Amino acid sequence: MKQMTPEEQRLFEELYRSNDRKVEILHSLARMGGMITLTFLLPFALEKREEIRKAALAAIHQIMSRLRKQHVISLDQYIRRLTPYSNRNQLAAWHELLPEDIRAFPIHDESDLSFIGICSFHRNGYVREAAIEALLKQITGAEIPFLLIRLNDWQPKIRYLAFKACKLRFRPNYVKYFLDSIFLLKHLSAYYNREKFTDFLEEIEAMFRHPDNRDVLRSGFRSKDPVVRRFCFDLAINLHDIDQDEVIAEALIQKDALIRLQTVRHMCKQVENDRLRRWLDRIRCDVFPPIRQLALQAYVDHFPEEATDALLAALLDGHKSIREMARFYLKEKKIDFAAYYREKLVGTEEQVIPIAIVGVGETGVKADDQLVLLFLRHENERIQRAAVKALSMLNPEDHIEVFIRALQTNKRSASREARQILVDRVVLHHADMLWEMIEKDVGLHVKKNILFLFSRINKADSISLLLRACVVQEKEIRDEAILYVEHWLQGYNRRFYLRLKDEQREKISDILGKVREFLPEDIADTVESLLAKR
Repeated sequence: MKQMTPEEQRLFEELYRSNDRKVEILHSLARMGGMITLTFLLPFALEKREEIRKAALAAIHQIMSRLRKQHVISLDQYIRRLTPYSNRNQLAAWHELLPEDIRAFPIHDESDLSFIGICSFHRNGYVREAAIEALLKQITGAEIPFLLIRLNDWQPKIRYLAFKACKLRFRPNYVKYFLDSIFLLKHLSAYYNREKFTDFLEEIEAMFRHPDNRDVLRSGFRSKDPVVRRFCFDLAINLHDIDQDEVIAEALIQKDALIRLQTVRHMCKQVENDRLRRWLDRIRCDVFPPIRQLALQAYVDHFPEEATDALLAALLDGHKSIREMARFYLKEKKIDFAAYYREKLVGTEEQVIPIAIVGVGETGVKADDQLVLLFLRHENERIQRAAVKALSMLNPEDHIEVFIRALQTNKRSASREARQILVDRVVLHHADMLWEMIEKDVGLHVKKNILFLFSRINKADSISLLLRACVVQEKEIRDEAILYVEHWLQGYNRRFYLRLKDEQREKISDILGKVREFLPEDIADTVESLLAKR
């Protein structure tokens, strides 16, 4: 659970001290607070002074309205575990809450209802029972999440009261509130085991499926809660009395890739070919690779006469698995894939070139490395990165120095790609070349990548290189080098052990003497004690 920020802690300290700014502070906490903040606001909702009590109740409700249903479950578990000794001074009023206080608490608006709902999370079972009795009398629908959570209460009477209250709300005007709490219903089905809720859940699902509730189901397509949206689309796509094209069109414009994916999966399995064909061109252009892969498979399975053109186009897909899939289905066509990709390197759109370069790397021969080398200095970052990647697939061992030089490019992703290739290949005799680069006026990203490679050289030599880097000009690099040294020292005798040779010991000692003033005292002392061991 996310802890309070320093700003929230400062406001709380002032809240307990100040008598003049309490309302203003409560408004500030309402805007920035999370679950922990909400917990410490509960005592102020029991204040006798009306203006403070109303401000606290409004703050609690504002925070609750931002929480997703899964976070409400976490809040319930957190509050129930608060003992009378938890933050005794600040939470005394909450710990001492009695059932009589709940019964006497008037519920005039949503803020009051949210507070009573949170009281149903109280550690005291009598307080929880009184809160459920109060919620039972409410008819706004905002009480439903709290009732669903209490269906798994360890007190049978509370479970019965919550169940009774939910059953009374099995009416058309409550369907949208049950839909908003679909995460809690799924949680009830998966994890609640004190009672069997099979019949209960089947009745709720029947409400969602009822033809009279189609407008509620469609409203769920635009819910802010992704769990609600996914549930509504999953349910709607399987209903026969709803316009399937309408559901598909709405699903395919969703930003949530999982909704699009589950819709396309259904289409590929259940939808007749004529309807599927109308949507395939759109599906095959989706930004999410698994969806494009499903579209390609649909061409192969349902429209073999059109599959070849789709597979040829997929050879230039930006995702490796789709290119491999296309090559797999086209292998009977006896296509020279390497030649196909080589042709695309010349006189083609710039956005295709990076894919063609990687394609050469995936299908070409060792001699193609000379073709790929031409693109290492290209201005386009994607092309440059693709060239580094393709070279590592074609002939990495003959181009270690090329990869090292590629580190210093101002294209961050290309530099990072070179670093990843060098991780398991860089050795001590490359250190001088790397050190020359770290002393040049290159980007910080380059120097950070070189530090990472220093840390991956064998342990006996990496410590001297990392110590040496603690005196470079840039403070950010010095700080990162110190962190690497600290990590090395923490791993010694835990993750690795080595016996230093005399020449290695002398080298480290000499470097330590030069950089000691830049190191924290405890790190320098630890290195010295390590050198003293024989």
